[in-house]
Amino acid sequence: MTASPVLHSDRQRELLDMLSVAAIADRSGPVSLRQFAIRAGVSEPTLRHFFTNRQGVVIAILHHFARQANSWLGRSAEPVADLGESVKGYLDLALQGFDNSLFVQAHAFALVESIHDPVVARAYLDIVVEPSLKAIETRLAPGIDPDGNHPDRVRHGALALYSTMLFAILHQRLLHGDESRPLAMDAFFADLIALFSRGAGPRA
Repeated sequence: MTASPVLHSDRQRELLDMLSVAAIADRSGPVSLRQFAIRAGVSEPTLRHFFTNRQGVVIAILHHFARQANSWLGRSAEPVADLGESVKGYLDLALQGFDNSLFVQAHAFALVESIHDPVVARAYLDIVVEPSLKAIETRLAPGIDPDGNHPDRVRHGALALYSTMLFAILHQRLLHGDESRPLAMDAFFADLIALFSRGAGPRA
């Protein structure tokens, strides 16, 4: 199940443009409602008026990030019959996230907030993670399960591909693995394509 789209007002979107920058800025700990207000140039009562409380601010920011990724999500959901080409196409899209610090920081923000708040964790799942997985399932389905008889295998493939790429990006960028043990992305992609093509194709 995914969350229903949230329609924010023009003023809320204007605030979210500033709040999302505060959310992903370098910081030593979670941003308080007061800090969010300062960085957005408004008062705490203003944020409470538009978003109710800090939790509401965080969930609205997740919706804001999801809207920004909507075009990318649509492209990642394009079905491809050949499994190798399907995986390659998704990895090419994921590489855009690897090259985009916003992608890494947005996921880092969501993960940190989710650890501290189960309501935010469910929102992250519904707003970001499940739509991403379902998009990948749509892309992979023709190559893994063309007859539609094994939807679980499609889901497993999507989880494997999404989690592998997401952690690789977090490892290299957020954890600075590119400094201690750089990953050759071309070789990594080639191995992933080969692994999926050999092991996840249609069953006889």
